[in-house]
Formats: sequence, C-alpha cells, structure tokens
Amino acid sequence: MSRLILNRRTLIKTAGAAVLAAPMGYVRNGWAQGKQIQIGIWGGNQGEFVRKNVLPAFEKEFDCKVLAQQGSTLGQISLLRASKEAPKFTVMFVDDLGVEIAKREGLIDPLPKDKMPNLGQVYPRFIYNDGYGVALMISSAGIFYNTKTAKPLESYADMWDPKYAKAISLVTTKNTPSVFMAIATAAVVTGKPYKEAQYLVDQAWPKLAQLKPNVLKLYDTDDAPLLVAQGEGVMGGPEYSKYVYPYQVKGVPIDMSFPKEGAFAGVNCQVFVKGGPNPDLGAAFMNRVLDPKVQQGLAEATIAAPSVGGIEFKPEIAKMLPYPDKKMDELGLFSPDWAYVNKERPSWIEKMSQIFVS
Repeated sequence: MSRLILNRRTLIKTAGAAVLAAPMGYVRNGWAQGKQIQIGIWGGNQGEFVRKNVLPAFEKEFDCKVLAQQGSTLGQISLLRASKEAPKFTVMFVDDLGVEIAKREGLIDPLPKDKMPNLGQVYPRFIYNDGYGVALMISSAGIFYNTKTAKPLESYADMWDPKYAKAISLVTTKNTPSVFMAIATAAVVTGKPYKEAQYLVDQAWPKLAQLKPNVLKLYDTDDAPLLVAQGEGVMGGPEYSKYVYPYQVKGVPIDMSFPKEGAFAGVNCQVFVKGGPNPDLGAAFMNRVLDPKVQQGLAEATIAAPSVGGIEFKPEIAKMLPYPDKKMDELGLFSPDWAYVNKERPSWIEKMSQIFVS
C-alpha cells in the first residue's frame, strides 16, 4: 500500500512538473500538434501577406503545418470539384460568386460558428449564403486611369467617346470584373440601376460592340494599372481597387474612377471545405484570418476594406477604403445576384469574346 501511495504521489508530482515546464502555447493548442491542412489562397499583395505574416505565426502557435496553394476563384472551384470524393483542402479562399457555386454543388459545409468566435465581429452583410461563406476583404471596382493623361469618368457612357480610340484596356473575359462591364453597359443602354440592369444584359451587346474601336487590348495581369500609368493607353478596367491603390501608394500616377452609375463590390471570402482534413485546425485558421489585427494588416497591405468592424486607419489609408460599412452605402457598392449571373456568365463570356477577340 505504501508503495502504491508513493508511486501515486510521485506520478502526480511528475505530471504537475511537466505541465509547469511545458510552454503555455503547447498546452493551449496541444490538440493541433503535428497536424496539417492545405488551403487555397490568392496571389498578389494579399497572398504575400498571408504567406509572410499569417502562416508563420499560426504554425508556430499551433505547432502545425499549413500548405498554401495560390489560385483564382474559378480555379479554386475546379480544385474542389476534382477532389470532391477525397478532399485535399480544408479552407479555400474564393470570391463571393464562388460561395454560391460551391454551396450549390455541395463542395462546402456551413461555417463552424461555434469554433469561430471572431465571426461575431463581422458585419452581417458579409456572411454569405446562409452562413456558408464569410468575407475577408472588400474592394471597390471601377475604372483606373492615368492621372497625367486622363480625368476620372463621370459616366461609363464616356468610354465610347472617340477621343479614347485605342486607349482603353478592358479586363479579360477570364476574370470576374468583365461581368461588371457587361452590367455597366446594360445600365448605360437602359438607364436602369445595376440592380435591374444585371437582368437586362442581352440589351447591351450592340452597344458593347461599338466600344471595340476604343479598346487597345484585353488584359489578364495584375500589372495592367502600372502599364497604363507608364503610357499604355489612358484607362482600364473595370478592376478591383486592391490592384490599383497599392501602386498609388508607391507614387505611381494612377487612380480609381467610380462613375455615376455606381461602384461594384469585389468581395474576397473564405469557405469551409466539405470533408476536409483536420477540420478543427481549419476552423482555427479561418478564425485567425478574421482577427482584427490580421484584418488590419491585410487591409493596409492590400488597400482593401476589412469585413470586421471597429478598426481605425491612418487618414492616408482610410481615404482609399470603402470602410466602415456606412461608407460602402455612400459609394453604392453593388454586388450582383450571383445565383443568376453565374448561370448566365458562360453565354456572356461567349458574347464578349466574339466582340473583342474574334
């Protein structure tokens, strides 16, 4: 009996010493030790910030490994489709249009709200499709222009002015903002606001064809604003401000124009992959990205608005952000009805390709 008591006391004493000696981070997140998840992120400044500032700290705190693969929304969706039967990813970054597709095709699960306390700080408008996606960053989309050779557009209708012959770079039909050009043209033709014009795009094709003499090229690279600033034409887009303002911050003569028809919203989101490996670790990562400090860092690195409230920015940054949410209302940021647009997009792409590529 004395040996039993001695051994028991020794065991308790030894265990207690081990707990005291163990690092607090290990004790708190010991469940994650040695685990690994794969996520899909974007490129550009946003992807660079995640790789350099978010992943290393997260991996160190949770003693885990996060593999990040760069891509675009439709490419990310393709990866989820290809691995649907044996999911490889746990978290995927997609635009708001991708949330609708992924949910409809059964590629994602609802956000694990009980494991993401930072969701409580997100503006309600940025939780999508009944809780299947949450925004990370919000950009305003419009026309970028060379401040030395052009002035901001008052209306999208001004793009048809003959003085802009071979001076406008349009975003390629491969990228989502090409949808915005179709909707903006419909608004010009019909006089309807975007909310109604998005359902009237079939009336836009003859007008859009008349724009061809003014189109210099279709671009698909993030450096298009820089090329315009260097004298390749005078304007381009529609494009997300997150690809334009970082150049302006560096002193490049480029700025954004938001015509009277309104600005479009570019919303980057994250989703929780259905059946993805180590879901608890995935939930922890998603929660980390919504942490106010991470959100502020992302916003300052990309010049895009955070999705959580209560963050303050220096005046020189704040003036370029559609933030807080009341400023988004003032700008009239418009998000299309993606359930409708996603179904129509293949035919829209075909029409635009026939106009500008053939």
